[in-house]
Amino acid sequence: MKLKKLLALALAGVLLTASLTACTPLDAAELVYDSIFGGGSSSTGSTGSAAEDAENSAVAEGVADHFKGNSQNVEVSYSVPELTSTIRPAFTPEWFKKDTEGNISGLNKDSYINPSQTLGQFLLNSLKDYEEQSNYVGFFAFDSTGMSASEQAERFKNINSVPKVGVLLPFGSPAPTKLCVGVCHKTVEGLEYCLVVVVRA
Repeated sequence: MKLKKLLALALAGVLLTASLTACTPLDAAELVYDSIFGGGSSSTGSTGSAAEDAENSAVAEGVADHFKGNSQNVEVSYSVPELTSTIRPAFTPEWFKKDTEGNISGLNKDSYINPSQTLGQFLLNSLKDYEEQSNYVGFFAFDSTGMSASEQAERFKNINSVPKVGVLLPFGSPAPTKLCVGVCHKTVEGLEYCLVVVVRA
C-alpha cells in the first residue's frame, strides 16, 4: 500500500513538474526519480562522488567569479565535457615544468606527450569545438593535495600563479558575455591535481 502511495505521489510530481517547467514528461520523470532516489550530476559533470562533485562545483564558481571580473552580466555555465572525457584520462604530472628544487613552475605546452603531439597540440585538438565561438580558451592545472575547495578557488585571485596553457588567445579579445568553466580532479600516486578549463565568448 505504501508503494502505491509513493508511486501515485511520484506521478503527481511528474505532472506538476512538466506543467511548471514546460519540460517533457520523460524529463520531468527523471527529475522526480532523482529527487526521490538520488542521482543527477554536479554542475561540472558527475564523478559518482557527492563530495567530489561539491568540491568541483565550489571551485568552478570561484573560477567563474574571477573571470567575470567587474562584469556581472555574464552568462555562466559549468560544463566542459572534453575535460573529463579526454583531458583528465590523459593528464599526468609530467605535463608540469619544475624548477631546480622540484617545485611546479608551470605547464610545458611544448613538451611531447606522445611521439607525434605536444601538450599544446593535444589541448587544441581536444578543445577545438570551442574555437569558432570563443575569444579565449585556457587550461589550468595545479597540485591541490590537502587544499579545500575555497583554497583552490582562491588561487585564481592571482591568475599568474596558476600553471596554464592558453589554448586560444586571440589578440585584443573583447570582454566576455558568456563564460563556461569545467573543473575536475585526478589523483596520481597519492597526490590530487585540480584540472580546469575556461571558455570565454
